[in-house]
Amino acid sequence: MKIFVALLIAASSFAASAASFDLSGKKVSVEVPKNWEAVKDLFGIPLAILGPWANESRPVLSVLPTGVTTEQMPEENFKKLFDDFKKEKDEWVKSHKGELLSYEPKTEVVLQSDLKGHYIGAEFKINAVHFIERSYYLYCKKNLYNLKYSIRDEHRKYLKDLQKMVQEFKCE
Repeated sequence: MKIFVALLIAASSFAASAASFDLSGKKVSVEVPKNWEAVKDLFGIPLAILGPWANESRPVLSVLPTGVTTEQMPEENFKKLFDDFKKEKDEWVKSHKGELLSYEPKTEVVLQSDLKGHYIGAEFKINAVHFIERSYYLYCKKNLYNLKYSIRDEHRKYLKDLQKMVQEFKCE
């Protein structure tokens, strides 16, 4: 998985500018790609990075400070959290008359010296629309952040940009 993330990032033609945000009293910065838009407090999401429109939808990266620290969420708690994710995702997709196509189990990631945690993913179809979902639970300076994107297959060309934003995420 680490190699996959590195290859995606290396292949990107990512032109971005760093933008800083105050989220729940914590300062974070994200490399926002050209032609993307950062919006705070969008439908309850503290920070949403919105990509270009295509076919009445757009890729979105959400950034959520969880308010949890390394002391409050020890490593062993992640296994149950991710086991529950798979079960709940499968139930949710079925309740929407969809099909779970693939599931990527919890994978440890180290993106920077002070940015590490876990990754989980799923792909599913609902009403013949293929979705790709990736969630990162990352500790940055002992605070847990959830960076997540769920995109339609037609936005697959933006995966490099989304991965690069996750890779370059910073907190103070």
